[in-house]
Amino acid sequence: MASGYPSPLLMWSRLLAVFLFALVALNDHLAHAISLAGRSSSMLTATDTVWKNASAQCSEEQVCTCPPDERWLLSSNMTIDALRIRGVFKWDEETAGVFLTVGWLLVEEGGVLQIGSSRSPIGQYPGVRATVIIKKAAINRHPVYGDRFLNGDGGTIKMFGKSLQRTWTLLSRSAASGSYELFLKDDPMAMGWNIGDQVGIATTSRGESTKHRIVDIRAATDELVPIVKTQAGAEESHLPATNAADGNLGSLWSSYLGSSQQHWLQMDLAAVSNITRVRFYFQDPRYAPEYRVEVKTSADGPWWTAANVTDGTSGWREVPLNVDHVHSIRMFAIYSSMWNRGYGGKPGSEPAWSGLWMNEAQVYGRQVGEVMPTVIVLDSPVASDHMGGITEVDGHRFEAAAEVVNLERSILITGEHDDFYETLEGFSTAMMGGGILDVRYTRLEYCGRRDKMGKYCLHFHMVGACPECVFQGNAIVDSQQVGITIHGTHKALVSQNTLWDARAAGIYTEDGNEMNNVISYNVIICSRWQVCAVPWLGKNSLQNGGIYLIGMTNDVLYNRIAGYEHGLYTPGSAFPNGQGYAWGKVCPQFTPFGAMRGNVNHDCARYGMYLDNQYPRNLDRDENGFVRSGCSQFTSEGLDNGLSPANIVEDEFDYHNLFVGVYSMGDVSFVRYVSLNNAHSFYW
Repeated sequence: MASGYPSPLLMWSRLLAVFLFALVALNDHLAHAISLAGRSSSMLTATDTVWKNASAQCSEEQVCTCPPDERWLLSSNMTIDALRIRGVFKWDEETAGVFLTVGWLLVEEGGVLQIGSSRSPIGQYPGVRATVIIKKAAINRHPVYGDRFLNGDGGTIKMFGKSLQRTWTLLSRSAASGSYELFLKDDPMAMGWNIGDQVGIATTSRGESTKHRIVDIRAATDELVPIVKTQAGAEESHLPATNAADGNLGSLWSSYLGSSQQHWLQMDLAAVSNITRVRFYFQDPRYAPEYRVEVKTSADGPWWTAANVTDGTSGWREVPLNVDHVHSIRMFAIYSSMWNRGYGGKPGSEPAWSGLWMNEAQVYGRQVGEVMPTVIVLDSPVASDHMGGITEVDGHRFEAAAEVVNLERSILITGEHDDFYETLEGFSTAMMGGGILDVRYTRLEYCGRRDKMGKYCLHFHMVGACPECVFQGNAIVDSQQVGITIHGTHKALVSQNTLWDARAAGIYTEDGNEMNNVISYNVIICSRWQVCAVPWLGKNSLQNGGIYLIGMTNDVLYNRIAGYEHGLYTPGSAFPNGQGYAWGKVCPQFTPFGAMRGNVNHDCARYGMYLDNQYPRNLDRDENGFVRSGCSQFTSEGLDNGLSPANIVEDEFDYHNLFVGVYSMGDVSFVRYVSLNNAHSFYW
C-alpha cells in the first residue's frame, strides 16, 4: 500500500467509533423527543428516566415533593394540597389548557420551577396558556410561610410568557365619552395585542380609569373631523361661536337675545367628508329642547335636514347622521321649544330669549377618499373623555395623553378570590435566600395580603445583589397590598410592567438599603385614588404612592403613574432610620437618588412627584447598602456634606395633580421640568 494511507484496520476502527457516537447521539435525541411528546404514565418509557409525568406523582391531599434528583413535566391538570420543589419542575409549553391548583408552592435550594423559557415561552404555540391557581387554604400549612403563597427559598423560579413588543401605549387622538374605538400611538397588531385582551385606559380628567376587552382590531369607523370655521346667528362678543369648537369644555357660545331665527351654529369642515355623527354639549339651563341638524354639500349649496332632535337636554348629546360629501353642518334650534327650560331637562323658568349655551360641538366621519388608521374596538364605551395626541397650550405642545395598558398575558397566576374584597387577602410571592426570580410577561391577579408583612404580589426578599432577578412585562391586576416590592435586593430589573389597582403602593423599595436597581418604563394606574389609598403595615392612608421609595439609590426612568394619592413618592424623613433588617444602618432622608429621568405623574389626588424633605449626602456604604459614614450634615472636618454634584431630576412631566414638589429639599436640581395644569405648579 502506498505510503501516507491508513491501514484497513485503522479505517474500520474509525468508522466504528463514528457509528457508536452517532448511535449515542440519536438515543439522546429520541429520549428528549419522547420526554416532550406523549406522557401518559409516570415513567414515560421503559428507558427514559429523565422526565416524569408530574400530575401522576401525588394525590390531591398530599404535600407533593419533587426530589432533588428528579425532573417532572406538567402536561396535564394537577391539583394537590401543596408542592415542594427540590428537583426540576417544568411546564409543558406545547400543551394547551394545563392548570396547576395548589395551596402553596415552595422552590427550595437547588430546585427549579420553569414555566416557559426565553427560547420557548408559554404562548408560543397557539392556544397554549399556563394557569396556576393558589387555593385560599392548605390542609398542610408550611411551618414558616403558612399557605397561600408561591415562594422560592434559595431556588430558581423562571416564568416566560409570550412577549409583547409593547405592554402599553398612549392615545394618539382624544377619545370622547361614549367612544368604543381607541386610536393608539402604536399599531396594536405590531405590539402583539389581540382580540379578547383586557386593556385599561387611564383617566386624564381626575376621574375613573376603566378596564375593557378588545372585541375587534380594524380600520376606524370614523374620526374627529376638523372644523375650520364657525359662525352663529347670534353671539355675545365675549362668548363667540368659536368657543363651541375650540376643544375646551370650559368655554361656551351664547346666543343671548337672538331673534327666533338666530339660534343656530354653523360649522364649516376642513375638507368634504362623509359624516357619521355629531355631538353637542349644552349647559343648563340654556339648552335646546328641539333642534334640527342640517347639512350642505357645497359652500353655496342649499341646507337640508339630516336629523331632528325632539328630546334635547343639557350635557353631551350624540346625533347619528350618516351623510356623505358634507361641506358644512348647522345646528338650528326651534325657538318655540326654548320656553320654560329648567335643569336636567325638567320644566323651569328659563325664557327662550335668553338663548343657548353651547360648550362644545364635535363632528365625526372621514374625509372623502381617506384611508382610516387601525383602532382597537372595545366591548363597552369609555365613560368619560380621555386626552390623546398633542395638546397645545399658549403655543406650547405637550403629549398629555392617556395611557392604554394591556393586562393580558399567556401565563396567569391567580388565587381563589370569592371573598377577596371582604377579607383583603390574596396570595403572595417571594424569592429569598439568594435564589433567582425571573418573571416575564405573566399576569398576577387577586394577590397581596393587607397588613401582613412581606405578603406582596411580586417580591424580591433579601436576595442581595441579583442581576439575574427580573420582573419584566408583567401585568399585576388587583392587589390588596403593593404590586412589586424590592426588599434588600440590588441590581435587579423591574421594567415594562403594567399595574392596575395595586393598593398602598405600585412599586415599593422597602427597607432603605436597596440600591442599583432599575425601575423603568412601568405604567401604574389606580382606577380611583380612593381605591388605593389604604392603611397598610402601620402606615396611614396618606402614605401611599404609585412608586414608593425608601431605598433611594435606584434608577427610576420613564415610568408613568396615574390616579394615586401621590405619584412618585420618597418619604425618607418619615423613616429616618430605615425599616426592617436595615433599621439603624441607613438614613433614607439623606440617601442620594439614582438616575431619575422622564417620569410622568398625572391625575393624582395630592402630589404627582413628591420628593419631600430629601437632602442627599455623600454616603460611604458597603455592598449591601448599609451606611458606614456620611449621614451627618457636616464632615468630620466641618465641611458641608451635601451631595456634590447635586442629584438631577430630568424631563419630569406632571399634569392634573393638586401639588407637585416638596415641603423642603436640598442638593437636588431639576432640568427640563414641565408642570401643566396642576393646582400648584411647583410646591416648595
